[in-house]
Amino acid sequence: MNLNKFIDQYGCYTFDEVSFTEIDNVIFSSLSYINFEGLVSSNRYQPVTIQMVGNTICTNYSNYNNDVYAVRKALKIIKTIKDTRRYKDLLLYNYIYEKGDAEQFCAITIEINKKLVYVSYEGTDQLISGWKENFMLSYKFPTISQRRAIDYVNKRFLFRHKNIILGGHSKGGNLALVAGMYANFLVREKIIQIYSNDGPGLLNKQLHSKQYQMIKNKYVHLIPNYSIVGLLLENDSDYQIIKSMKKNVYAHDFMSWVVSDKCFLRADLSSFSKSLDLELSKWLDQYNDSVREKFVLSLFGIFEKAKINSLLDIKEHKLLILDVLKTSRDLDQDIKSMIREFIFIVLNVYKNVSVEEVKLIFKLNKKEKDINE
Repeated sequence: MNLNKFIDQYGCYTFDEVSFTEIDNVIFSSLSYINFEGLVSSNRYQPVTIQMVGNTICTNYSNYNNDVYAVRKALKIIKTIKDTRRYKDLLLYNYIYEKGDAEQFCAITIEINKKLVYVSYEGTDQLISGWKENFMLSYKFPTISQRRAIDYVNKRFLFRHKNIILGGHSKGGNLALVAGMYANFLVREKIIQIYSNDGPGLLNKQLHSKQYQMIKNKYVHLIPNYSIVGLLLENDSDYQIIKSMKKNVYAHDFMSWVVSDKCFLRADLSSFSKSLDLELSKWLDQYNDSVREKFVLSLFGIFEKAKINSLLDIKEHKLLILDVLKTSRDLDQDIKSMIREFIFIVLNVYKNVSVEEVKLIFKLNKKEKDINE
């Protein structure tokens, strides 16, 4: 069963009757994908219930729905939970949404009871614009979003005597982790759990920092057995692998994660994820932060020119990407080679690349080198 079955089975129980679970965590992490502008206050003095907000959204559904996959899923979740005994009276407040040219940040507080709140950080979708933010984490710390995630908990919970659970899906999971690591020590003492739901890891320096060691025992990293995002960057080996009903990039969808009573069904990591993690880590370790930054900005510039909207499009439009890459005169030769290598790794792991296509990639690479010589 999936999240909906859990809601059907346990939606009639309050959190006093059935305590907080890792599945509740994923449900709450999804809510930050919804646009609550005008519905939820930016402070704690005007809280609204999930039922009140859910009713407004359902009445004006077309105003809130959009093409972003995770948003559609989150809207379905709030529609499902809004009238349940478990969720309907929970309070929402401290909603903040900020968007810039390169990054966006969103967070919301969900008050479970007088002693416990869940802070939900928005993540990313399958769209390339969201994945760019995940890749930016490979060379930059802290990012603008990470700074805002830290400020969010420090400003809102420094003098409040509540226990805190931090969580998020995708990039939101990384934000929850970083916020916990760098929270003011008074706030950090109130944090009882940190959930990263298929969120990227950390740079090597942060993974081995004293800040990480201080929260390590509170940190739960859930990844599906076909994870991609959750294995990006550096991670401890004690992540929890859960079964997804979908494969490859589709496994990032939290609605595909298999529920077994009050927890997710555990599984073994797929050969797909093992291969991608090994190949990308080995490849990325060759380059310093400056080169990684040039690569990420150039890669997503190429994707934009090739009208690539999701990582799945890499398979379908690989030759178009290579053609755009070949004709791009403003890129360094080394960066072009890096982009080819990245595409090859992705295609090779998907096992949908033919011998002829592999030869073409390296043939194009050799031709350009000959021209430059």
